[in-house]
Amino acid sequence: MPERVRAGDLLRRARALYDSPSCDLAEAACGAWRGGFASGGRWMARALGQLRGGPPPDVPRGMNALGLVKYGLAGAAALACVGLACLMGCWPLLVLGIPAFYAVETQMVFLFPLALDGSEHLFREARRRTSRAGGTLVVMSVVLPLAGTMLFGGFARQGFVRSWCLGCLAVCIWYEDLRGHETAVELTTGPLVTTNSAGEDLSRS
Repeated sequence: MPERVRAGDLLRRARALYDSPSCDLAEAACGAWRGGFASGGRWMARALGQLRGGPPPDVPRGMNALGLVKYGLAGAAALACVGLACLMGCWPLLVLGIPAFYAVETQMVFLFPLALDGSEHLFREARRRTSRAGGTLVVMSVVLPLAGTMLFGGFARQGFVRSWCLGCLAVCIWYEDLRGHETAVELTTGPLVTTNSAGEDLSRS
């Protein structure tokens, strides 16, 4: 298992890259929100290119639909808690909607980078990456502070677009760290599980 990841460390690294004079991610972020998940995907592809020191990966079609599915599933979990609270008349249960949302979203935190890398089994591979990163509770402990920065960083005068992009960039950095760890394990112990560039399991093909 890779070393325990902390949200603060990921955000620190994200800020250093985003604010670097040699990096164009801040300039590109100005219009990254205008096309929804599709334009956001293009920005994340540019971020992956920066991290890898090469060209950005191609952005597949259907990024908007993928984003709607991801957040629709997470939103459905939150609404289930709201519905349960209404049915039981137990209003303190409403607060469970937040952890329910992120418990589901955590299973798909690496969904967009995997899509950019061309994974054919997106949801299965995203769940596998969450497991490799430490499991639901460990990943939630990182995702929640990242989400807090993305949603509320603008109120702390950090810029709303900048704060959102820093969270996305932190996820990309985390994803790349996991890929690097998997490569190191394969080189050290041998190809117990053979993966392609998207991290897909090819050992069963």
